[in-house]
Amino acid sequence: MVIAFIIFCAVVGAAIYLVVIGGGRRQPIPGESRIGGGLITLFVVITFAFGLIVPLLIMEHNGESHASAAVGVHLTKGEVKGRELFATSCAVCHTLKATSSVGAIGPNLDKRVPQEPNVSARRALVLSAIEEGRARGAGNMPAKLYEGPEAEDIADFVAAVAGHH
Repeated sequence: MVIAFIIFCAVVGAAIYLVVIGGGRRQPIPGESRIGGGLITLFVVITFAFGLIVPLLIMEHNGESHASAAVGVHLTKGEVKGRELFATSCAVCHTLKATSSVGAIGPNLDKRVPQEPNVSARRALVLSAIEEGRARGAGNMPAKLYEGPEAEDIADFVAAVAGHH
């Protein structure tokens, strides 16, 4: 994905450069010196390079080094996957600070899940909700939205981060 973004930026930058200099045949402005024309070309090249470097630096800063952190909690590989799955399907309904979700249909997991006394009890609560749904499957949350390792990853993630502010 990063490579595709770099290629996209390069193509857009090259297109802008070609438009600015007229396909390589930029005519000097009347009274423009050769140095002035070179400075315009240099300005375009620097702007193009800056347009590539800044997004790359931002992506590097926000990259994998931060993927395992959430609200001051270091996540395991499974919990990182659980965060991705939660953000895809659960964040629409539930509030959970670790994913910046503010759903209004389901309960606020930052308030509901931490009421359980320990991590394994919190995990069991979340896993039960995922497997059975709520109101025995007749509520707003359907049963078996996720199953197996995916359900376990979400349960591990929510149990690890719920209530951490």
